[in-house]
Amino acid sequence: MIPEEFPPFVYEVSSLSRLFCREFAITFHADELFSKGHRLPGFASFTVEIFHRLYYEPAPDKLDPSPPESAWAEKLHDEFSEIIGFLDLVRQCEGNQLASGVATMEFCKTVLDRLPQPGYKLQDPQKLRDFIKRLKNSSASPAKILQQMSNLNKQEKKELNDLIGSVGNDTDEVVAALRLLGKSAVQDAQYYTQGLDSSEIRQTIRAAVAETEEKLSQVSQWLEMMGLSWGIEEGTEQTVDSAQKMELASRIATNEKLKLIAKLSGSLKDIADKKRRTKTENAFGELSTIELGNNLSRLLPCELQKLAQPELFPLFAKGYYEHSLLQYKIVGKEKKSKGPLIVCLDSSGSMAGLPDTWAKAVTAVLLQIAKKDKRHFRVIHFDTRVRQTDDFPPKHHDYRKFLDSMLSFYSGGGTNWEPALTEAIKCLDNTKSLHKADIVLITDALCDMRQDVLEKLKAHKQHLETNIFSILIGKHNEKNLTKFSDRIWVIRDLSPEADYQIEELFLI
Repeated sequence: MIPEEFPPFVYEVSSLSRLFCREFAITFHADELFSKGHRLPGFASFTVEIFHRLYYEPAPDKLDPSPPESAWAEKLHDEFSEIIGFLDLVRQCEGNQLASGVATMEFCKTVLDRLPQPGYKLQDPQKLRDFIKRLKNSSASPAKILQQMSNLNKQEKKELNDLIGSVGNDTDEVVAALRLLGKSAVQDAQYYTQGLDSSEIRQTIRAAVAETEEKLSQVSQWLEMMGLSWGIEEGTEQTVDSAQKMELASRIATNEKLKLIAKLSGSLKDIADKKRRTKTENAFGELSTIELGNNLSRLLPCELQKLAQPELFPLFAKGYYEHSLLQYKIVGKEKKSKGPLIVCLDSSGSMAGLPDTWAKAVTAVLLQIAKKDKRHFRVIHFDTRVRQTDDFPPKHHDYRKFLDSMLSFYSGGGTNWEPALTEAIKCLDNTKSLHKADIVLITDALCDMRQDVLEKLKAHKQHLETNIFSILIGKHNEKNLTKFSDRIWVIRDLSPEADYQIEELFLI
C-alpha cells in the first residue's frame, strides 16, 4: 500500500515533491517497495525526501528537532550527500518527475535490499504519536478511532487492536500504553542505528547510486525507442508531458518483449547515429576543388610533407587545430530523398522469438530516423496477407499505438511478400505526397512472386521513384529478392555483429 501521507522525518519537503513522488509511485505500482519498507520506521518519508533532493532541492533544511527514530535515515542522507555521483544524479533528475521517480525508487530499493535486517520488528513511533493525538482530540472510543486510521497496515492495526484488548477500551489507559510502546519503539530504532557500520552504509550508498545510474540508462533506452527523451521534445506539434512518458515507460517496464526491443534498438541506434554523423564527410563522391580543414584522409600532399619534416610539424599542428590545412573538397553522390519510410514486417510463424524482436528493434530505429527527418512512417505487418497497417504521420506520432505495433504478431500463417509490397505501393500511388518513398522489407523466408506482379512492382517503383531495401534473416539464398530489391542484407544469425551488417540501412 502506498501511503497517503509522509510525515516529516529528516528534512523539510515541499508539498509538490510529496504529490509528484506519490503520483509516480502509483503509476509504477511501487506498492511492493513501500510494503517492504515497513520494517524500517519512517521509510516512506525517507523515500519522499530522496525524491525531493533529486527533483527540487539537493540540500533542503533539516528538521529541528527531527524525530529520534530518524537517525538511521540521517546517516544515509549524510553519506548520500558526500558520495561521488550525487551531484551527477541531481543534474540528471532536477525538475524532471520521471527521472526523479525512477532514480528514487531504484535507489531506495537497493538501500532496502542491502541494509542489515533488524533483529526484530521495529514499530513506527510516528504512527503511535498520530494515534495518541487522535485519541486526545476525539470523544470516540480507541477501537473506533483505530478503525478510521488509514496510515496503518493490517498487521499494525491487529497489533494495536490487541493492545486495546489487553488494557481495555479506556482512552487514558490506551494512551499510557501507547506512550510506553512508543518509548520502546524509539529505543529499538536507536539501537538499530547504532549497529550500522559507517563503511557498510558507504558501500550501501555506492551500490544504490550505481544501480540508480544503470536504471536511468535503461529507462533512457525505453524513451529513445519511441524517439523521446527525458526533457522537452522537439520536432512534434503535440507536447509529451511527464505523465504520458511515465505511462509509456511503465508499460515497457512491465513487458519483457518491449524491454528487449528497447535494449536491442539502443545498440542499433548507436550504430545508426555514428553512421549518419559520418555520412557527409566520408561519402563516396568526386573531387571538386580545394578547401580548408583537417580531414587527414583528404589532405593535399604538400600538407602531408610537413609531417615528415620535424621543423615543419609545429606549423602542421597549428593548421590542424585551426582547421586551416589544404584539403580536397568532396561532392557526394548520395541520395537526398526524404520521402516516407515504410517497413514491411514479416509476422509469419518462423519469425517468432528473437527474429521478430530484432526486426522490431530495427523498425524502432527507423521510426526515430523518420521522426527526426519529419517523414511519414508506416508499418505493414504481414504473413500470407496484410494483417495490420500502422501509420505515424510527421510530427504526430502516437506513442501508445507504436507500442501496440511493436507487440503485434500473427504466427498462424506462412510468408508471402506480394500483399505487403502491393499494399505499400498502392498507398504511395494513391497519395502524391508519399512519392519517393523508401520501403524496407524484413523477412526470414523465401517465396515466389508472380511475373505480372513483379512487372507491376518494377513499373510503380520507377514511376514513384521508390527504393526497396530487403533484410533476409537466416541461411537462405536471396535470389528471389534480387528481382525487385535495390539493396539486400542477408543476416545469417542474429549475433551482435548483425547490427553492424545493416549500418548502411540507416542512411536511407
